[in-house]
Amino acid sequence: MIQDKTEKRIAVFLIIVFIFGLIPILVIAKYNYPCADDFGFSAYSRIAWKETHSLLQVLKGAIITVKDRWLGWQGTFSSIFVMALQPAIFGEAWYRVVPWIMIGVMSLSSAFLFHVILRVCMSVRKSIYVCITMLYLFFALECMIDKTQGFFWFNGAAHYMIPHSVAVVLCGLIILLFKEDRHKIRRMLAACVASLFVGGSNYVTGLSIIILFVVVLVVVIYLKRRKYLKRLLLPLVFFTVAFLVNICAPGNIVRQEEVLYRPGVAKSILMSFYYCVEYFTESWFDWTYIIFILSIIPFLWEVVKTVGNKYRYRFPLLVPIASFCFLSAMFTPSLYAMGEAGGGRIFNIIFLDYLFLIILNLYYVLGWIYRHCRVDESNESCIAKKETKLYLITVLIMTVFIGVLYCKVNPDYFTSVSAVKSLVSGEAKEYGKETMERTLRLQNNTHSELELSLLKTKPFLLYYSDIGMEENDWKNSSMERYYQIDNIIGVE
Repeated sequence: MIQDKTEKRIAVFLIIVFIFGLIPILVIAKYNYPCADDFGFSAYSRIAWKETHSLLQVLKGAIITVKDRWLGWQGTFSSIFVMALQPAIFGEAWYRVVPWIMIGVMSLSSAFLFHVILRVCMSVRKSIYVCITMLYLFFALECMIDKTQGFFWFNGAAHYMIPHSVAVVLCGLIILLFKEDRHKIRRMLAACVASLFVGGSNYVTGLSIIILFVVVLVVVIYLKRRKYLKRLLLPLVFFTVAFLVNICAPGNIVRQEEVLYRPGVAKSILMSFYYCVEYFTESWFDWTYIIFILSIIPFLWEVVKTVGNKYRYRFPLLVPIASFCFLSAMFTPSLYAMGEAGGGRIFNIIFLDYLFLIILNLYYVLGWIYRHCRVDESNESCIAKKETKLYLITVLIMTVFIGVLYCKVNPDYFTSVSAVKSLVSGEAKEYGKETMERTLRLQNNTHSELELSLLKTKPFLLYYSDIGMEENDWKNSSMERYYQIDNIIGVE
C-alpha cells in the first residue's frame, strides 16, 4: 500500500490535540477531594496506614473491607478491593492522581485492544492505527456522559471504569490466545487474572463478558477449531468461579431488601431495549456523534483496503442487530436490580462500548461496500488524495464551529472546556480551599463531635456529593469511620 506523509502528520496532530485536552483536566485535579463512598469503603485501609504506615496492613484492611461488604452489602469483591485503596488513604493530596488513573486505564486499555485488532490481526499501518485510537480517545475523554463519576470520583470510577478497562484488555488477550507464538503461556495467565477480576466486578461489565465469551465459543464451534476451544476454557473457568462468588454473596440479599421495586427478568430485558433506543436517540445522540463518524470514516476505509478481500462480510444486517442487542443488555442488570436504567457511572461504560460498536459497524459496512461494489481498489492511500484532504479539512472546520457553539451554550459539555471554565472563574481554587480547610479540621479534631460547614462552591467536574445535616446520614457515618470521630454534622 502506497502511503503519504499526510497520515503521519494527522496522527501527530491528533496526539497533540489529545494532550492539549488533557492539560486543564490534569491541572484541575489538584483540587480534587474524596467524598461519600470514598470514605466508607476505605476506612479500614486509611486507619491501617495512619497507625502503621505498612502497605501490608493496608492490604489487610482492604481484605477486611471486602469481607464485610461481601457479607453485608454487595458481592463485587474485586471492585471493593480497589475501592478500599483509594489514593487519599495515604494523604488527601494523593487524591489528585484519580483523573490520571482513570484516564490512564481507559486510554491504555483502548490502545491495547485497537493495537491487537488493527496492527496484529489486520496489519494496518501504525499511522492509521494511531489516528483511529486518538479519535476514539479524544471523543471518549471530552464527551463522557458523567465526567465526575468517570474521571474524578474514585469510588464510582473504580467500580466501573477500571473493570471496564480490564475487560477491554481481556478482549484483546482472548484474541491473542488464538495466535501461535512463544508468549501464549504468559497471555493465558494474564487472561485468567483479568477474567478473575472482571468476574468479581460490577454486573454490567460481567454480563458483557459473558455475552462475548458465548459469542466467541459459538464462532469457534462453528469453525470447528477445537484447539481454540481449549484455550478459552481456563479463562472461562476463572471468570465463572469469580462471577458465582460475586452473585452468591449474602450481602446482595441484604442490599436487595432495600429496593422497593424490581421488574423481574423478562420485563427487565424488554425495558432494556426501550431504554437503549431512548438514550441513544433522544438523550445522547447529537452533532458530536456525527462529527465522530465523519472523522473516522477515511481511516476505516484504509483499514478495509489494507485487509482487502480477506473477509467476505456476509452479515451486513446481523452485525448492527447484534450490536443493538449487546448495548441493550448493558441496561439489564441495573433495571433488574434497582428498577432503573442506571446512573452516570453505568452510562459511562455503555457510552465507551457504544463508541467501539460505532467503529465496528462502520468498518463492516465499508468492508461490505468495498467487497461487493469494487470501489477504490488502487494501492494508493485514500488519505493522500486531494479529495480526502479537502474532506478532512471540512470536517475539522465543522468540528471547530460546532464545538464553539456547544461551548457557548453549555461550557460543561466538553470535559476540557469545563475544567478551563472552573480554573479561570476561580471556583476550582475556592472549592480546593474549602475542602482543605475542612480536611485540616477533620485531621486535627480532638472532640467526639464536629460540626462542618456544607460546601458552598460546587465545580461541575469536582463536586459529586457532600455530607448531610442529619446525624444518621450515611455520608456522615462514612466520614466518621474514616476519621474516627463519633459524630459529624453538616451545618449551613
